[in-house]
Amino acid sequence: MDPRLPKQWTASGFVLRPDRKVLLIHHRKLGVWLYPGGHIESTESPDAAVLREISEETGIQARILGVLDTALADAEADVHVLHTPYRVLCERINDPKGHHYHIDLIYLCVALDTDCVANNEVHAARFFGREEITDLKLFPNFRVLLQRVFEDESIWRTMEAQTVRKVAV
Repeated sequence: MDPRLPKQWTASGFVLRPDRKVLLIHHRKLGVWLYPGGHIESTESPDAAVLREISEETGIQARILGVLDTALADAEADVHVLHTPYRVLCERINDPKGHHYHIDLIYLCVALDTDCVANNEVHAARFFGREEITDLKLFPNFRVLLQRVFEDESIWRTMEAQTVRKVAV
């Protein structure tokens, strides 16, 4: 990592469905399939940023998976608990306007609906099953990460348990 280059915070999300499909977008500028995500604005939390980016890029409403340790929150002192990311990557971005890094906070999310709508950044957006990603153009490290999500049974059990619990409430 080049310490001279600026670092920008981003938030991205693997959006899951109970039928074991993952939401991917075809990024117009990069020409590859990725998870939805983008820059964290100075006035928002990473949790809010990932949900906003998912909605803006795909039209999908989502919820972040995971349990919040609410015992650490303190309303009087204005202390809030945020979700722990699934992974954090530092990715070099060779932008002609200026090389920099994205410190990408990657979350696991559950889709609350399934109707995708692409926008000007995104060429296409849709849910893919494990068997459907073989021929997709993906960054090599993203392919590894995506395979890990599909293979990790604990992720799918957590998603199913939290989906059932939310519906039952």
